[in-house]
Amino acid sequence: MISVPLVRRLMKVKIRIRRSRFLGIAVVVGFLALVFSFLFMYFEGISFFNAFYWAVITMATIGYGDVTPLTEGGKVVAMIAAVAGISTFTALVSLLAESFISSSIRRMMGMHRVNFKMHYIVIGEGGSISSCVHELKSAIASGQAGRGPIVVLLPNEEEKKKLELPDDVEVLIGDPTNKETLHRAGVRDASHVILALEDDSKSVFVTLLVKNISKAKVFVEALKEESVELLKQAGADRVIISRSLAGRLLASAIFEPEAVDVIEDLTVSSRGYDITVMDVPEIWGITYHEAFRMLYQKGLFLIGYSKDSLRLMPELDEVIPEGARAIVIRSSVSTGE
Repeated sequence: MISVPLVRRLMKVKIRIRRSRFLGIAVVVGFLALVFSFLFMYFEGISFFNAFYWAVITMATIGYGDVTPLTEGGKVVAMIAAVAGISTFTALVSLLAESFISSSIRRMMGMHRVNFKMHYIVIGEGGSISSCVHELKSAIASGQAGRGPIVVLLPNEEEKKKLELPDDVEVLIGDPTNKETLHRAGVRDASHVILALEDDSKSVFVTLLVKNISKAKVFVEALKEESVELLKQAGADRVIISRSLAGRLLASAIFEPEAVDVIEDLTVSSRGYDITVMDVPEIWGITYHEAFRMLYQKGLFLIGYSKDSLRLMPELDEVIPEGARAIVIRSSVSTGE
């Protein structure tokens, strides 16, 4: 079985060869058009523009008939131009068609390159990828996250078939531990990179690669608690131990199922209620009680604020410091501010 890296190298060589062939044939077509133009102009005694127009139309085998040779020399040039045009223009058109088809095939295989800026890249495999993408799209639509395209990088075609992703999401196939793959995903210009790999050691390596290439913020799903420190040392901006959280929720479902329902509702922005962190300068310098009443009238339930550290349910007379971000619960259908 041919390896994926070998296929990539062969495709690169093929692209270089095709580009050089296309350039070569284009130069030949242009050169012949000029030669036939000068010859036709000489024999027929017409302007260069009309002669060049005739040469292009003749070589392209269109032949409108508005400019025709009247001399024997012009007719000889016309016959040669027609034969040369059939061969050169056919070669040029075939290369263009091949280029378009090859580009379409690369896109279908997920081997293409994106040219986005300030976009989101989700790398990994498994069901968490699909839920992550849908939640991210919902957050972007509601204004909770900055606008930008979403690129999903999967390890293989089989993984792509398992997931149901929105049509406007760019899906690439490749090994995230390969720098070329990350460059194809536009890591250098990305704003955020989310890693949900099935191997913590690979997550550490990919985090190091991303941080070496880009200034994007990196959020990583860790499978083991002992990997958290390593991932932070590698440069991860935030590490989430998803399986530990899932385990706690499963246990809580036994004795406090309503709490699990609340958590699920608040962490899904597309329905029910949602926890949102937002900048509200109007609450700076006033007490938590005053801020609560002000925001409650706007449909926002203030549960705390964040500045350097998280502060939940502060004292009613505690003054909210300048620069603090409000942590609120709001309806998912509310537009907010």
